[in-house]
Amino acid sequence: MLLKDEVAVVTGGGMGIGYAIAVGLAREGAHVAIFDVNSEAGRKAASDIERSGRKAFFCQVDVSDPVGVDTGVKEVLEVFGRIDILINNAGITHPSVSILDLDPEWLEKVTNVDFKGVYLCARRVGREMVERRKGVVINIASVAGLTSLPLPVYGPIKSAVIMLTQILARDWAPHGVRVNAIAPGYVLTPLLEGLFQKGLRDRDTILRSVPMRRFIMPEDIANAAIFLCSEKAACITGVTLPVDAGFLCAGGWRAYGYE
Repeated sequence: MLLKDEVAVVTGGGMGIGYAIAVGLAREGAHVAIFDVNSEAGRKAASDIERSGRKAFFCQVDVSDPVGVDTGVKEVLEVFGRIDILINNAGITHPSVSILDLDPEWLEKVTNVDFKGVYLCARRVGREMVERRKGVVINIASVAGLTSLPLPVYGPIKSAVIMLTQILARDWAPHGVRVNAIAPGYVLTPLLEGLFQKGLRDRDTILRSVPMRRFIMPEDIANAAIFLCSEKAACITGVTLPVDAGFLCAGGWRAYGYE
């Protein structure tokens, strides 16, 4: 087990990528605390982990609320005594439209969860890690933070998460704390499946943009997170690892007749 008896906090761990990461960390021996606004999904995730033989704990937390984050972290410390791993996964997106057509309310919504949430959780848990001189933080970013996509709020916010990752990595490296990011491509989550069903995304169009012609599964992101959390990545900090089935390297190849 790569993470035997480590204590991890996974935000947004009730479903999708967060759930896969939480279960994956537990499979590698970690005890897991789930932070999620969805109590039903969060409790089920914790129950699934406990059935696998690891300790699990659920706390209903809105990551954009500093008081809620502080309370959640205190509860985890009371239950487990420490936090070794933080996975900042909680996030939302918005419709893929021009900035001219995007309701301004999305600016506050996405910023609060996708950036402020990462900032607050990293700050609160990082304080504990720096004091103990041990810890790993993984921020879930996106390929939208690395290349231009029609997501005029989500993309820039994920770019900010990537920059924050680098800043924290440099700040905390002398204190034994590593900070990295993962930039997923098109992950086949319930959210994406829902967009297909509503006609808001087209499955074949997406697959044609991915050189490997496959969707990433949540478990693929979990495997990357497990590696970055483990001692196998002991000298890796400040990086953003794309897990995108080749999406970013596609560039302008289609203009040359490549499919």
